[in-house]
Amino acid sequence: MNFKNPDYRTLFLCWLALMALTAGTMLTGHAATDQTLSDLLVVSLGLITWVKAMVILRYYLNLKSASRGWNRAFFSYIFLVLGTITLIFILGRP
Repeated sequence: MNFKNPDYRTLFLCWLALMALTAGTMLTGHAATDQTLSDLLVVSLGLITWVKAMVILRYYLNLKSASRGWNRAFFSYIFLVLGTITLIFILGRP
């Protein structure tokens, strides 16, 4: 296994990406309004959240230095949890 820590430039770029994704989440989710979200917007919020979780896991928690099995397990687990939450949200609306 390669346990090399990411450099500061990589972490800073990841931080910028996370800030941009957070802004995208706020815009997509209509955070400042009481508007009802369409199914497409709910799915896009789930995908943005999944990407943010992957950036945090891979770079800040240095999961990219772990084996492929651990990477797949974490990615699948996060995708399954977010997919379940998204599906419940979509199916639970009147």
